Amino acid sequence: MATTRQSNVEIVQTIYESFNEGDIESALATMADDVEWIEPEGFVFGGTYHSPDEVLENVFMPAKEEFETFRVEPDRFIDGGDTVVTVGTFHATNEAGDTMESPFAHVNDLRDGRVIRFENYTDTALWQ
Repeated sequence: MATTRQSNVEIVQTIYESFNEGDIESALATMADDVEWIEPEGFVFGGTYHSPDEVLENVFMPAKEEFETFRVEPDRFIDGGDTVVTVGTFHATNEAGDTMESPFAHVNDLRDGRVIRFENYTDTALWQ
């Protein structure tokens, strides 16, 4: 039986679904070994990371550890071929029970079915 290759949009959708379900391993599996992952300065996870392990250590795990709840809800995927833009909203609750919502745009560049570059655009002032 032949397998069907996933579209770039489907690959990017996997990241959000896996992260929100707590399946971090599947989210990381979508990334190239030398992925460049950029979070804006002033954001709680600000910095540039250069491997799935660095993304895990500096973004994914802190998001799950520092917040009571943290979800990344995409509203729309814009298919640009090797570039997929995701527009959506972060939803977070801290340990004190304070909630926040923050809109985002994520730019994902892919090659050979793997994310090679990710950049997060969000209002960092909301996270202060």
